[in-house]
Amino acid sequence: MITNIYPPQNLGGFGLCIERLTEGLKARGYSEVVLTGDQPDLGAGQGRHDIQRKLKLLGEYKNGVQNLDEGHEKEERIKHNLKTVSHAISEHIPSACLVGNLDLLGKGLLDYILTKDIPTIMHIGFMGSPFQGNWIPYTKPFRIASASGEVKRLLKTMGHNIENHPIVYPPLALSKPEEELRSKCSGDQLRIGFVGLLMHSKGLHVLMEAASKMKRYKKQFNITVAGHAFSKEYEKALVDYCARANIKDNVRWMGFVEPHGLKNIYRDIDVLVFPSLYPEAFGMVVAEAMSNGVLPISSGMGGAFEVITHGIDGLLVPPGDSDALYQQLEWCSRHIAKVKDMGRKAKQNAFARFRPERSAEVLDQCFREIMEDKSNHHINTTTFQ
Repeated sequence: MITNIYPPQNLGGFGLCIERLTEGLKARGYSEVVLTGDQPDLGAGQGRHDIQRKLKLLGEYKNGVQNLDEGHEKEERIKHNLKTVSHAISEHIPSACLVGNLDLLGKGLLDYILTKDIPTIMHIGFMGSPFQGNWIPYTKPFRIASASGEVKRLLKTMGHNIENHPIVYPPLALSKPEEELRSKCSGDQLRIGFVGLLMHSKGLHVLMEAASKMKRYKKQFNITVAGHAFSKEYEKALVDYCARANIKDNVRWMGFVEPHGLKNIYRDIDVLVFPSLYPEAFGMVVAEAMSNGVLPISSGMGGAFEVITHGIDGLLVPPGDSDALYQQLEWCSRHIAKVKDMGRKAKQNAFARFRPERSAEVLDQCFREIMEDKSNHHINTTTFQ
């Protein structure tokens, strides 16, 4: 498994997705070796022998994304990474390779792996193509696994022939629901949550604008915000806005919360607002909240639209529309019992659709198909010769 960063070093939901896919394959009999980078600013790396943080990123995740300038240092890191991958292939002789995010690593690593004819699947968990041009090596033992139907649709519109490539939804952490551990609602107060990176495209300011309307019309609410400040300037602007709008006492800023700690966040909220302004590949935090019995209110941008069914297990609002978001929040504040019922439906549907066993099964089947195609190609080539 090759990716740029790997939990517990994490930024957004993609790292967790890759970790869970890797663990899912392990549960199906695969042995795992993870090659990844080391970004101490994102947390300490675990001392596990199967997670090797030996790759040198061509930049760093610090106050956003900082790319390394062209020059000797970048060239040396590229050489180091190719040598590291080559050594790992020689030592472990992998029968398959799962590739995650190659940002700050480059396409050269993928190209090198495919020169070794190793069956490879690259999971794409963002909206767009990871590389420019018609880069997909159709003659190699390779497939793309799209994180949603919307990701696959977008890649197809970009000219990539991936009709027979799978969709692999980011899996939940658990395979079955846990016992209900939700805290009781306090009177008429609506408990709202936001979980995600603090950056403009995630739309937290839209929630704060809706909250200011809640305050103006004397609605009882509180907001819990959990997330890493990807942009310090954006975080400061949010805090300043809360002060001006007289809602600072309604907002609790938790900062970055480890994935295992989010369960406590979900336990203490009634609704999760996912107000993203930019198309999301999936919206993992929405599925996670649903699996904890929380009703999501989502802008439904990109693949996030596929996660919920409006009016059944979630609510949709137009992106960037704080008035529409206020209206949904106001409705929730008046219909707490209905919110609870929809939260229970959300939990049921999330576990039915996003079980980790299902995602691992799809990957496993795809690897087996690639291996079979590779074997058949070898037989045909040998016969022809």
